[in-house]
Amino acid sequence: MPTIEAPRATAALARLFRRSLAQGSVNPLLPLLRHYHGVLAPLAIAESTHAASQERAPHVPITLSELQRAVIALPSLPQAVQEALAALQAEGISATAIAERIEHDQAMVARTLRAANTAFYGAPGRVATIRAAISILGLRAVSALLTAVAVSARFPAQANIPLNFKQFWRGALTTAIIARELAPVVRLDADVAFTAALLHDVGVLALATSFPAAYGTVQQYAHQADVPLWQAERVVLGVDHGVAGELLAHRWHLPAVITSAIAAHHAPPASTGSGTATLTELVHIADALAHGVVPQEDAHEAVPEVSVDIWSRFNVSVELCLDVLRSSGAAADALCEALAS
Repeated sequence: MPTIEAPRATAALARLFRRSLAQGSVNPLLPLLRHYHGVLAPLAIAESTHAASQERAPHVPITLSELQRAVIALPSLPQAVQEALAALQAEGISATAIAERIEHDQAMVARTLRAANTAFYGAPGRVATIRAAISILGLRAVSALLTAVAVSARFPAQANIPLNFKQFWRGALTTAIIARELAPVVRLDADVAFTAALLHDVGVLALATSFPAAYGTVQQYAHQADVPLWQAERVVLGVDHGVAGELLAHRWHLPAVITSAIAAHHAPPASTGSGTATLTELVHIADALAHGVVPQEDAHEAVPEVSVDIWSRFNVSVELCLDVLRSSGAAADALCEALAS
């Protein structure tokens, strides 16, 4: 649990839930994150929340055709990674053939092995080759890792891009780790969940790298008006990162279930009445929880709204969820270091 003094922890939690508090809405994650942060005191609403909402919105529209052209211009995923991703949906894919393709890219091999040897995967120091990684961790887990390696390599940090890449990847990996650990509770595949959650905000990378000036305007408006990033994108650009992410997912030939989760993670489709959580809903929840456990120095951080109906489909104990949240930070830090160039 975070070691933050009680008054600071209370203020931090109030800031994270400031939008729900200001609107008088119920965010079902609040009780859980109260436990996580050790906060018992009442939460006060900051006055600046109301004033910021009056910020006038700039408009730098991007047409769908412009976005499609930009996505086409972005780097593709290596063929070996696309084949490995297919392993998340199909049985009988040759692990040997995938390993042989991967082994031709020594940079990818090195980063994948560093990640595979972190404590998160339970085999530190035991994975010396891609074939050993597949043997010890399984092809599906290695496929998810390869995706993390390939995507992070295709979007290196650049000075002219208005994005904190270290913060972005830590958030993406925290979301992926939480989704992977909660997936079995709702009977979803852990490795598919990891991959979908890892890539849930890939549209942010597409927008920020393809339209850096316009995206800087989006971030400025989001901060000044204190609105969620995806809402600021819609107001300023006319499209959001869910749309951009869906286009990029199609270009990369990602599995349909992962593409759907990327497209709709901020607003999952209405339940079909089955009573069980979908992958999109799992990513939605994992994303919100990740925002609740980020380092507290980020003044713009906030926990996204989560509906009571969606959370009710996650029959997860408080104890299990707290264990996942407590371990996610260290695991994300280790994976971030392993994936760094």
